[in-house]
Amino acid sequence: MPTSGAAYLIDGFKLISKPGIKRFVIIPLLINIILFSGLFYLLHHYFAEFSLWVNHHLPNWLHWLGYLLWVIFYIGFSLVLIYTFVTLSNFISAPFNSLLSQQVEFYLTGKKRKGESLLATCKDVPRIIGRQFAILSYYLPRAVVLIVLFFIPIVQMIAAPLWFVFNAWFMALQCIDYPTDNLRISLANVKTRLKQQRFLTLTFGIAVLIFSMIPVVNFFVLPAAVAGATKLWLEKF
Repeated sequence: MPTSGAAYLIDGFKLISKPGIKRFVIIPLLINIILFSGLFYLLHHYFAEFSLWVNHHLPNWLHWLGYLLWVIFYIGFSLVLIYTFVTLSNFISAPFNSLLSQQVEFYLTGKKRKGESLLATCKDVPRIIGRQFAILSYYLPRAVVLIVLFFIPIVQMIAAPLWFVFNAWFMALQCIDYPTDNLRISLANVKTRLKQQRFLTLTFGIAVLIFSMIPVVNFFVLPAAVAGATKLWLEKF
């Protein structure tokens, strides 16, 4: 039995390769690849123009700064990707992630809940998307406050770790929301339950954040996280 949230993410990667579950991963995976490629193309395009502009205005002996800018770009891209990519992907693939969570629960328990079907999920899309907006409305005000901390002297030293921990918490909340939303558990109730299991919640979210930084693996992180979160909820909550 896994003892940390990170172990459940590893279990999630195993689960999405199981027969009967793999087909529910295809659409979220395609959405992830398209979004990732599009974001990378846009950032690469505009940064390339910015780099040319900088090199044009730099003396020859400072052209090495151009290479430094590319290093900064790739680091910055990884950070921007995690938050933008995950947020967009969750909005677009929410109905498919809901189906994936249902199938993982069926695989683990052997029981299909009454009323669960593709048609029922299609009819439920507006409510599922509305739930994502509710989660986003929880995230944005807190994210703004943390961003402001980066500009306050002395306090800014703790801004980075607070930002990382908060986003790990938010990542776990987003993923665990799928199995709980399928059960019609309120978002307030979910947050209360997660606070009672802080270690599991944070270690799961941190693992998702770290794996999201790994090229190629990041395509599979969200489906694996949804699968792992479903198992986590069933076993620990």
